[in-house]
Amino acid sequence: MRVADLSVDSTKLYKAHVELIQAWELTKEHWRDDNAQNFEDNHLAPLDPLVKMLLDATNRLNEVFARVERELASPGQD
Repeated sequence: MRVADLSVDSTKLYKAHVELIQAWELTKEHWRDDNAQNFEDNHLAPLDPLVKMLLDATNRLNEVFARVERELASPGQD
């Protein structure tokens, strides 16, 4: 078992984001006014790049954690 593993939380974030987008697509079928467009433009659309950036950073951090754990498990081997 890894001491630090962010993959489970990353997966949860990804799935929650997908569910949000799917729910929004269903909502848009019934909510079609300027407020809906404003909500999408100002609240939902900015989430896409932020979630992607967070998932990428979490994956990189997971790689660092894995490397550190390997190095700690076998000290003195470079």
